[in-house]
Amino acid sequence: MRGKRVLFIFLSCCLFLLSTGCWDLKNIEKLSFVRGVGIDEQENQGVKLTYQNLVPKMGGTQETGSPDYLNVVSKGRNVLEAVSNVALKDQPIYSDHLKIFLFGKNQAEHHDIQATLNHFIRDDEVRRSSYLLVSRDDASKVINQKLKSQQKVPVEHIFETSKNRNFNGKILLPTRIGRASDYFQMGVSFLVQSVDAIDGELIYDGAGIIHGKTRKLIGFIPAKDVQSLNWVMDRISGGVVPATYKGFPITYEVKKAKTEIEPYLNNGKVSFKINIQTNGKLSEDQYPPENSFDEQYIKRYERIFSKKIKGRIQKAVSHMQNEVGVDPIFLSRQFRIKYPDYWEKHRNEWDALFQEADIEYHVKVSILNFGAEGATKSYKW
Repeated sequence: MRGKRVLFIFLSCCLFLLSTGCWDLKNIEKLSFVRGVGIDEQENQGVKLTYQNLVPKMGGTQETGSPDYLNVVSKGRNVLEAVSNVALKDQPIYSDHLKIFLFGKNQAEHHDIQATLNHFIRDDEVRRSSYLLVSRDDASKVINQKLKSQQKVPVEHIFETSKNRNFNGKILLPTRIGRASDYFQMGVSFLVQSVDAIDGELIYDGAGIIHGKTRKLIGFIPAKDVQSLNWVMDRISGGVVPATYKGFPITYEVKKAKTEIEPYLNNGKVSFKINIQTNGKLSEDQYPPENSFDEQYIKRYERIFSKKIKGRIQKAVSHMQNEVGVDPIFLSRQFRIKYPDYWEKHRNEWDALFQEADIEYHVKVSILNFGAEGATKSYKW
């Protein structure tokens, strides 16, 4: 009898557990799957959020030619109020699939970026791997940009473009909000990708410079400078370097690149040696009497491309030192590793030390392949 009673209680418990269903069940038809959010400044220090939400296709009922997304705009005196106000007119936001945070220029310039992101970073639904980007205009204009393909989701296009770094050195390594939060905690300046709506297209358009101490946007650099600074940060994984020889276009295609930075300290004076080695392909040579099999001919081109890369890097870094006045290329990290004691005493003076630092550049280009015009040379790092 006792055994039957125990069995009865056990089966009852099992039935009770099964009858509870999924405790965290969410009705997919009542959720807004947000993929990206644009953050803009609003009057009286308020904020405007432009959410881009996917529109679920339920049983093929979606009309042919209708977009796969819906933009929802919400405003508030602060971020949390703006998020909450979405519920006044649309389904509450579901942030598990949020991919990008795009800051408009005015919001990023006038407000602490970390403080603006504070709510999202605290939200356990938001992934710290989401990308942080900026725009030279209002973020809402980028989010609302109608692409040529109506079925193409603008936020998805922005996210996917970041994967083209192997083809173009003018694209930054994505800055994730978790990593940006770390930079802010350390007081380190850094670069974030800029994206803008230009002539009806969404284009990666250089980068924004984020000041580590004020945690605000302090300026932009063009795409060509992004490529130059990528060389310094050892983040070149592809791309091309155009040049000319006797007035004719020639182009070097990067296959491999390696950068080593050596910091020095002498009587309180900071200096650096930046050594860059790259090998790749002569992808274009419009000089009529070209001869890719001539070793001296190729060496001449290697010197041309080395000089071109070095000149661009010098110009971009000089702009950071003399006009911007902050170090967003992490030379501080190299210095801190080698001189930890000096760094601890003078870390708050780093911007001034960086501005006065002497930097020596060495660039070596090796052309290993000439396409259909020649053979491939052997090379070892």
